[in-house]
Amino acid sequence: MNIKCIKKVSCIAVTTILLCTLGKCLKAQDKKAQESSPFLKLNKEKLFKPVVSVQSWATYSISDNDNVANRANVSFRRFRFGGSGNPYSWLKYSFQLHADRLNQDTYSAVKGSYSGIGIWNAYLTAKLLKNSDFLNLEAGYFWAVIGRESDTSPWAVASLDKTTSSWYLRRFNTGVGNGMLTGIALGGIKNYNKFGISYRIGSYEPSKYQLDPKYANRLYTGRLMFSFGDPEQKAYKFCLSENQWAKRKGITLGFGAASMGKGVGTTSIDSNGNNVYNYFDNSSSYGADLAIDYKGLRIDGEYYKMKRKLDGVEDFDGKEFHIRLAYNFIAANMLLEPSVTYDKFEGEGTKSLVGGKLMGEDKNIDFGVNWYASKSNLKIGLHYISQDGTSGQATTDDYLGIVCQIKL
Repeated sequence: MNIKCIKKVSCIAVTTILLCTLGKCLKAQDKKAQESSPFLKLNKEKLFKPVVSVQSWATYSISDNDNVANRANVSFRRFRFGGSGNPYSWLKYSFQLHADRLNQDTYSAVKGSYSGIGIWNAYLTAKLLKNSDFLNLEAGYFWAVIGRESDTSPWAVASLDKTTSSWYLRRFNTGVGNGMLTGIALGGIKNYNKFGISYRIGSYEPSKYQLDPKYANRLYTGRLMFSFGDPEQKAYKFCLSENQWAKRKGITLGFGAASMGKGVGTTSIDSNGNNVYNYFDNSSSYGADLAIDYKGLRIDGEYYKMKRKLDGVEDFDGKEFHIRLAYNFIAANMLLEPSVTYDKFEGEGTKSLVGGKLMGEDKNIDFGVNWYASKSNLKIGLHYISQDGTSGQATTDDYLGIVCQIKL
């Protein structure tokens, strides 16, 4: 090789080394600049995840009223669509719209009715501690819950639906049946060896009870849970997942309470067409709940009291409770879950403090069996529901229900 060729090769080699070195320096400087940037790094992979969940019911109502025929109905008990995301390591969000009870027969034995498309939830969750789930700040439109049943995902319950008794507790505290209010809350979880603790405290805006400017009190809620044995949840999230898929051996004991000052219990119209407001001085609820898991066996229940007062009139006293038993087992390569649930509500006192739907009693029994083809993402169940009661929400008609649930 002549000298001229050697010089060319040497120049090329030196140039290559210089370019590589310069590239590494520029890359290091760019990384350093990003680390010292005043802007947060956006996680585009977790920016948005679509949510579509459908729960279709086929029911046959068995009427005990001679004027109402037995009737079949196919409806969407739950139809949710929206999205969620985790755009930053410490920030999550969720929002969903709903069209629940779409095409539900108003003369069927199924309680509730279609109310159109609306906002189901819309809230943010900020993780305030870098390496711990013990302190999370939540704000937006979400559940103001104190009891286990209200805090449990409706897509995971062993009964056909969440208990009617828990509807009364949500309605009493928030003024709306789904228990959704705008508010702000702190919550967290910490698991140790065979012991765990979780909590949530919140302050909410109960607009249904604030029809007078002198009665603008907020609703305050608190919930505390202790787990023994295997943890019920490994990380903090808003809703509990009831089914543990025969893997947990543990007990969770929970306590909850809610309180609100002066408010408007009900309104009526006098002979002159004017609104008449029925006030209360204070409103409160409190109680306890329990969940026991031993491999495939699951027992859960709750008991909560409700009280509302106004000087000079009889107090309103209510209580709600439920007990549910379910068992997961595999047969013919299918995960099956027979279950039985009993729930009851009782309310008595001054009607003007709470309205007609919270007066009287309502009791229900659910016998059923579920098949989980893909955990809660694909579920088919067959249930028979026996109903009785005297409250404004109660019905004495029974019904047979088939549920098909799909979550994407």
